[in-house]
Amino acid sequence: MIHYETIHLMFAFVALENMYMTGLDVKNCLLYGKLKEEIYMKQLEGFVMRSQPNKVMHLKHALYGLKQASLTWWQELEEFMLTQGFK
Repeated sequence: MIHYETIHLMFAFVALENMYMTGLDVKNCLLYGKLKEEIYMKQLEGFVMRSQPNKVMHLKHALYGLKQASLTWWQELEEFMLTQGFK
């Protein structure tokens, strides 16, 4: 889960200290974007269920390597920032 409190704290600190921020790197952020599209993928090699080897996985969150990963996380962050009063 994204810790919005951390992001909020970073922006507040930058504002209080009258600093200029050009970017914010959030470790593993792309893994937390909720997908709006239905995306399915094959089971990963080494993690195949023996009883159902042809079963596919329905993704709920983005994974690194998905084209949608960056956009979904950005939308999640933007939605949060707007609810906090940022413009």
